[in-house]
Amino acid sequence: MAKLGVLGIGNTLKGDDGIGIVLVNRLQDKDIPGGVEFHEVGTSGMNILHYLKDLETAVIVDAIRSEGEPGESVFFHPDEVDSDIEVRSTHDANLLEAIELSEAMGERPDRIFIMGVIPKDMPIRDELSPALQEKLPELLGKLRDKVVSLIEEEGGNTPSS
Repeated sequence: MAKLGVLGIGNTLKGDDGIGIVLVNRLQDKDIPGGVEFHEVGTSGMNILHYLKDLETAVIVDAIRSEGEPGESVFFHPDEVDSDIEVRSTHDANLLEAIELSEAMGERPDRIFIMGVIPKDMPIRDELSPALQEKLPELLGKLRDKVVSLIEEEGGNTPSS
């Protein structure tokens, strides 16, 4: 299987901003077959460069600013976002700029999928908002399904449920 990494971006001390970290940590506790790497990247988009260079496929999970209801999520490729679409990381460093830099350095994975989750709020608080806590099982299921589908595409084993 190609080297697959699941990267959580966020700050767990800022409420819903930590959704990427929470989802990646919970997915890591599931029975996902070997070969998948899980990483907490933090809030600096540039930190992601250190992880992307060693992967062939990356699934990045982050809170995004976009239209929609809190807890809604979307999977997209970085190349699908253009100046007409309002999808931004909730952090200072722009995730898409970090991915472009990775490409310029010749270290971008062959495939990148971003799971963006719309936050409710991001005050100093070490837990998710009730809105995102309620959506957590659904969000985790979507992330797990995506990772399993990528493993299956590479001819890996399906994890037990």
